Amino acid sequence: MKKSKNHKNVKVIIIVAVCLAFVVGIGAGVGAGRYFLDKKGQKTDAKTENAKPEHTSQNGSDVVKGEADSKDDGENADANSSKGESSKGDNSKDRADSTDPNQNDGKANEQNQGTDNQGQAAVTSTYDASVPADDKAVHRYEYIISDATWQEAFQDCLNRGGYLVRINSSDEYEAIRKEISRQKMTDIYFRIGGRRDSQSKDYYWVNEENKLFGEKLNSDSSWCSEEWMKGEPSFQDGNLEEKYMDLFFFDGEKRFVWNDVPDDMLKAEPAYSGKLGYICEYEN
Repeated sequence: MKKSKNHKNVKVIIIVAVCLAFVVGIGAGVGAGRYFLDKKGQKTDAKTENAKPEHTSQNGSDVVKGEADSKDDGENADANSSKGESSKGDNSKDRADSTDPNQNDGKANEQNQGTDNQGQAAVTSTYDASVPADDKAVHRYEYIISDATWQEAFQDCLNRGGYLVRINSSDEYEAIRKEISRQKMTDIYFRIGGRRDSQSKDYYWVNEENKLFGEKLNSDSSWCSEEWMKGEPSFQDGNLEEKYMDLFFFDGEKRFVWNDVPDDMLKAEPAYSGKLGYICEYEN
């Protein structure tokens, strides 16, 4: 039987429809595959390709940052920036708050250090208020010519059974001056038993233990305030510390005077060799 023309047309239409459906299905599959690759970051669509990717290295691999990630990072950066500014303000305040206590601590430390230094000075002072005052009697004296230091003279007088002379009255001093003149020893610089501590400017006599005691010898109220050489005690001669006492006849003032000198006068000035001495005092 002869097939009608209409049946042929229907068959053609069906075939065309099937073909179109097949083509559409392939296109959809390609699009789905491309989207899948995009999510893995291995390939981008046209919109992403136009953006300039940012490459960073992580564990030796190159990572491409797309536009979406950049946008997220930008938003995060803005948020972090705002948070950072807020933290910065708080930190500045914290630093300001923490600065003042430190400064106060520094001042406190300085004050404490000053207190400690004062305390140390008090501890290292050799003044002994418990030592009774000397009597003002005239005793027996020995006049020794020697280039010894003050410390050596102090010890030698102790070894001899006496002590480095302590002059406590005008009468005692007058007796000593007369004896020096009588023995024609007015060119000798005699060490006497007075000194000061290094951190102090107050001169005192010393006892047999080399401790300071009694009245201040360079005080305006002391009986001997006028016995010092003019401008003395000076405590220092250039870089040389002077903290021991001697007496000698000073031609410039035409009288015996007291002066402060270093422990080793010969080391300070070799020309003193043969002109140094000391006076030992004995009470028996």
